[in-house]
Amino acid sequence: MKCFPLFFIAFSLSAISLIGQNKTITGSVLDQNNVPLAFATVLLYDSDYEDVLKGAVTEEDGTFSISDLEEKTYRITFSFMGFSTEEKTVQLTSDTDLGTITLSEDPQSLETTVINAKLPTIQKTAGKLIFNVENTSLSTGSTFDLLKRTPGVLIIGEEIKIKFSTPTIFINGRRVYLSSAEVVTLLQNTDASAIKSVEVITNPGASYDAESGSVLNIVMSKAISVGYKGSVSGRYEQAVFPKYSATTSHSYKNKWLNFFGSYSFSPRKEFKEDENFTRFFNEDELTTKSIWESDFTRTTRSNAHQANISADITLDKKNSLNFTSSLLFSPDKTFHNTVEAEIFSNLRSLDSTFSTRSNLENNTSNVSFSLGHTLQVGEEGATVTTTANYIRYRNDQIQEVATNYFLPDGTLTRNNSFFTDALQNTNIFTGQLDLTTPFLNGSLKTGLKYSSIDTESALDFFDTDTGNSMFNMSLSDNFIYKESIYAGFAEFMKELGKFSIHLGVRGEYTDVLGDSRFLGLLNTQVYFELFPSATIDFAINDTNAISASYSRKITRPRYQSLNPFLYFINENNFNAGNPNLMPAITNRIQLSLTHKGNWFFDLYYEGVDDELASLTFQDNVNSTLRSNESNLIRGYQYSFDATYANYIKNWWYLTVTTSNYYLNNEFFALESSQETFSFDTYGFFAQMFSRLTVSKQQSISSDVSLVYISDFFTGSSRYQNQLNVSLSFRKSFWNDRASVTIGVDDIFDTNNVEVTSIYLNQDNRYFARVESRLFRAGFTYNFGNSRLQENIRTLEVDEKDRLE
Repeated sequence: MKCFPLFFIAFSLSAISLIGQNKTITGSVLDQNNVPLAFATVLLYDSDYEDVLKGAVTEEDGTFSISDLEEKTYRITFSFMGFSTEEKTVQLTSDTDLGTITLSEDPQSLETTVINAKLPTIQKTAGKLIFNVENTSLSTGSTFDLLKRTPGVLIIGEEIKIKFSTPTIFINGRRVYLSSAEVVTLLQNTDASAIKSVEVITNPGASYDAESGSVLNIVMSKAISVGYKGSVSGRYEQAVFPKYSATTSHSYKNKWLNFFGSYSFSPRKEFKEDENFTRFFNEDELTTKSIWESDFTRTTRSNAHQANISADITLDKKNSLNFTSSLLFSPDKTFHNTVEAEIFSNLRSLDSTFSTRSNLENNTSNVSFSLGHTLQVGEEGATVTTTANYIRYRNDQIQEVATNYFLPDGTLTRNNSFFTDALQNTNIFTGQLDLTTPFLNGSLKTGLKYSSIDTESALDFFDTDTGNSMFNMSLSDNFIYKESIYAGFAEFMKELGKFSIHLGVRGEYTDVLGDSRFLGLLNTQVYFELFPSATIDFAINDTNAISASYSRKITRPRYQSLNPFLYFINENNFNAGNPNLMPAITNRIQLSLTHKGNWFFDLYYEGVDDELASLTFQDNVNSTLRSNESNLIRGYQYSFDATYANYIKNWWYLTVTTSNYYLNNEFFALESSQETFSFDTYGFFAQMFSRLTVSKQQSISSDVSLVYISDFFTGSSRYQNQLNVSLSFRKSFWNDRASVTIGVDDIFDTNNVEVTSIYLNQDNRYFARVESRLFRAGFTYNFGNSRLQENIRTLEVDEKDRLE
């Protein structure tokens, strides 16, 4: 679509040619390295240059053809941005092949012509925001950095959130079956220059899985010019410990193949420190039994390898194939944990202390393959798409924990030690068939999908107090989880004057088996649910539009959450899964207003039954603290959001997003005499990104980003007053083939805040200090045919009209 204006001009000029002209001029345009120049401009003049008679743009292989010409003398010009313009004079008496026209690079043409780089644009409808960043100044750094600049996307720590919920990640419309931590690793090692757009979808349609409550779809760029392009980049980060990453990507395109491949390596050493406080209660649930205070530190070492391959293959005019594969391999990832704790009486006198040392080694691999086939059917534009995906996940983990207990004077009273050996193997298969066809002057899309998840997890627990390993069957387990989903959907889209409607319904039949062999816990679920969705847009006038949307969604528990295995901080503090989790059902309503293409307003409501969350409970009798995966009774939120995105000046791009919200949830208070408890809060969220281009050649830019959250909670954990301010600078050189970026994240070290869980007979909190304040430096170099862009020169642009 980007080259449509050029094709339209060429077509219009051709249309005014005189009837009866039948001579043709052909040729090809290359650069000095004999690389074809796609979308070079070819203009045909009278010999006196007064009028443009015809024009053309070159194809992907650099060829062009101008037909229906009179027998006369012509002057022809050949131009491409950044190259000297060539011209030829032709006395046309018959069909003529000009052969090869070679254009030479002309850096001065870039200096003397005012060229405004392509600007980011925003498209907004109810439930969907599209942030177009391809070839813009924002597409620098990593894709994870790009998300921090995307309106509506919130990064809390290293978790991606939309409306305080974790979105389902898609790449090029295909779901990514990775854990949250693995998604972050993937995006941190994907260059933002490879991204075309980011789609923030708060109300996904029926074609998406019903459990995709909100979706973040990252659309990759595709080469538009034949030839080879590559890049190498490296990044250095310094906090408590240094961290590194190196990435290389390569693409190649010809008439039938569009190939992309990348590889990254990320050795990292990370540090985290927690201050923990727990007040245990007596049976009256009012008076203090004891107070536990501890300092927790964790040093993590990892060496992650990430590889990706994507290939689009054109078989003929009606058939095409797509193949993608990704590999995430993280061998020998180690966690070294220490806990130094003090136990006080209710009068704050020191009763005892303990010290825990925990070492964990983890080996993870995640391999996925996807194959798709697209068939064009008939003459009306119907398509049939068939897609198959296979994912294999393996996680091997060993943990050793040893604790020594002391009297206040340092006398050792006892010790406790154990180790666990856990292995998890997961196989995921999906198959999908979609049909898109014109229907009732609109578009109808229908499809069928089958998904299968088969995972087996084993954990062996050994007591080592006596110096010998003693198998403990009561804390060991073998967990089997199988899930099959059969789905079908239909979506209808149609424009009716100023109205646009999008209606859909999806049905899913789910069969789940969770079997905890040693613990004797069996969870079987069989159910069928319908998930309707609807969006209506209305264009009030040229500058204002309103829309409304509704959707019903499901959130199924992750198989990791269903796994009942325990992860120990120490013997008194652990995390546990829950094989009895039930799916959550969500209903969403959203009303939107768009003004002048740069103001966006949303009223949003979301209600969730059986919401899934992690709840922290303290057992006051046994003085233990555990985090449980749980179903809440219900939760809901509503908000009023406003986004502004525009170029204030030609050199200043600004986006601001604000949200005033109310959150409420209710859950079972398992450790309290009162059966249930409810949290609620009003809060304010603000997100700002500002980019200044501070050089005439647009080679130097600076970014400032700010995120502020006043008050929110997840499950039973409350966060308050979180602020993150980051600053970076970028310099490009070598004719924009290379760039250097430096910056600081969380300048004021205010991103880390205290997290509390205080209600009834529960009083525990922690202050986690992760390495949020980071100094970053990066270098990127592009080589090969790096001019995969359109040949468009602009002398002046009204920046405000570019945001649609």
